[in-house]
Amino acid sequence: MLSAFKQLPGPLQKQVLIRLGLGALFFVLMLALLIPARDILIWLPCAGAAVFFAAAAFLLFRRAVLGDYVIVSGECREVIVTAVKRRVKQIILRADGQDLQVTVRGRLRKITAGATVDLYLAANAPVFEKGNTLILYNYLALDIKQTGRGQHV
Repeated sequence: MLSAFKQLPGPLQKQVLIRLGLGALFFVLMLALLIPARDILIWLPCAGAAVFFAAAAFLLFRRAVLGDYVIVSGECREVIVTAVKRRVKQIILRADGQDLQVTVRGRLRKITAGATVDLYLAANAPVFEKGNTLILYNYLALDIKQTGRGQHV
C-alpha cells in the first residue's frame, strides 16, 4: 500500500495526506474530549469528522490508484481576484485550444498570467459550457508548475 502511495503524483499525495491528517486530528480531539467528558454528545461530532476525513482520504487514494482521474495541463491566461482581500477566486486556463474557467478552492499561492498549471480532475467531473468557455467547479488537486516568469513555485 505504501508503494502504491509513492507512485501517485505529488499533488494527489498531498491531498490524501491532508485529509488523513485532518482525520487523525479529529480522532485525537475525540480522545481528548472522551476522557474528561463521558457524555457522547460532546465527542460524537469529532468522531463523525474523523470518520468523514478518513473516508475521504481512502476514496481519493482509491481513485488515484485505479487511475480514475484526468490531468489537464494549460497556461493561465487570466486570474480573477476578490474585490476586498484580493484573493484568487477563479483562473482561466488555455488548454488544448479551449478556455477553461476554474473556481479555486481555498487559498492559492500567488499565480500570475502565463503560469503553467496542471489540474487533476475526476474522470466523471461535470464540466459546463458557457459560450466558448468551459466552466469547472470541482477538481481533485491543482499544481502550479511555473510562474509566468519561468520560475518554479
